[in-house]
Amino acid sequence: MKNFNDTAKDIAKDAVQYAMDSKIALDYTKESAKNVDTFLQAFHDNLDKYDDDEGSKTLWNAAVLFGTYIGEVLLRSGLAEKGFVWTWDDGLPILSFSGSQTTVSPITKAHKRILNGPEDSLESFVDVAFRIVNGEWPKAGVLRVPDAETASGEKAEKIVLKESDYYVSLVAEGKEDFVIFHSHDGFFQFYGIGDQFVCEAWFNLGGRRAYALINPDCANTERVNLVTPFGQYTPRERHIISLEQLKAAVHAYFSNLEETDFLARVPHEKIDM
Repeated sequence: MKNFNDTAKDIAKDAVQYAMDSKIALDYTKESAKNVDTFLQAFHDNLDKYDDDEGSKTLWNAAVLFGTYIGEVLLRSGLAEKGFVWTWDDGLPILSFSGSQTTVSPITKAHKRILNGPEDSLESFVDVAFRIVNGEWPKAGVLRVPDAETASGEKAEKIVLKESDYYVSLVAEGKEDFVIFHSHDGFFQFYGIGDQFVCEAWFNLGGRRAYALINPDCANTERVNLVTPFGQYTPRERHIISLEQLKAAVHAYFSNLEETDFLARVPHEKIDM
């Protein structure tokens, strides 16, 4: 597949010219992400005009155009010095560097900015990208934006908190066997049905650690049967939590970027590996 690094520079130039035609200046500084937000807001405000296949293509092309520009801003502002380059991930250009699991997907984020509005701000995205790359995990005001994967193979990149309810409902209603949220530092997974779920959180920064969420009102550590439409499991009774507890744990996972902060908010016990 063609190297995207040279192509990206030309696409970014087109974005600058396109914005300039609308009297919006883009100068490759981190601060210019705010102007990209302003430009893409116009698409968001008129989503009803893009509700057919042709409109969807237009919105995606706008995301590629301005997401690539944001990527070039990130590279020029310090990510290139840290070894980041454009690479391909399942046909989508992303920023990454060899030997690291840290990736940045500005095109996906630009598309979400168009569809979801200010809650997916590119100005905030640029700030968070630098904090993550620099190992600075903000403790407040920033939520996790993990990728989601279901047992049937459905995948979605960079989902936000309000979208997590959909994935919880897939498992609760027996439509999926399990769901996994993949984040920068590990993953969060759960399975079950109705009002009985098993949930684990795995972290891999500075060594691999795993935790089983527990029902704090249950002391029984013996294994019991948990029957779902997809089969029978034998978790420890203490590890079976309610739908309410699962939703609270998902909220805590999305709301806390640091492992210790997340664990402080959910009843758990460490899994021996």
